[in-house]
Amino acid sequence: MKQIYALALALMLTISTTSSQSKWKVDKSHTMINFSVAHMVISEVTGQFKDFDATLESSNDDFTNAKISVLIKAKSIDTGTPSRDNHLRSADFFNADVDSNITFVSSKIEKTGNDTYKIHGILTMHGVANEVVLDTKYKGKVKGMRGAVSAFKASASINRKDWGLTWNRTIESGGLVVGENVDLTIFIEFVEANA
Repeated sequence: MKQIYALALALMLTISTTSSQSKWKVDKSHTMINFSVAHMVISEVTGQFKDFDATLESSNDDFTNAKISVLIKAKSIDTGTPSRDNHLRSADFFNADVDSNITFVSSKIEKTGNDTYKIHGILTMHGVANEVVLDTKYKGKVKGMRGAVSAFKASASINRKDWGLTWNRTIESGGLVVGENVDLTIFIEFVEANA
């Protein structure tokens, strides 16, 4: 009898844990994945990726145990100049016909303040995987037209050479046409999928 009771209790706890898991889907119309990189030392080029998807799962209201997964299509890069975008899609940079997906999968969420986090994870692009840390601010949670909405702003600076994106040219003054460090800024909204 005790074994049956223990089994029933364990089953109820499992169901309770599962039911408290919240799933969130990215709101693409209110999300931007932006980047900027130095151009000829003295200037910057900015751009974004327009084709992406992302999910978030968490059983904690403060998202400290969240699992985040992001998929970006490399071909969707957009700097506002078609010739430059085509060069970025080529084998000199993303080789987007071969390595078409850029992915990020979180591995740890570190809470650093009331509404700030460091999101650790693996960023894979150009066929290379490296760990990155996103400095993230939780902007809050509100009730929207389609249910609960949570928003975040995340940023990081990465060295593109760590992912094999090494193309460059030297300008007459001795500097490089394209900077090595790329600043990422992500504005993202999630809508609760099971609301």
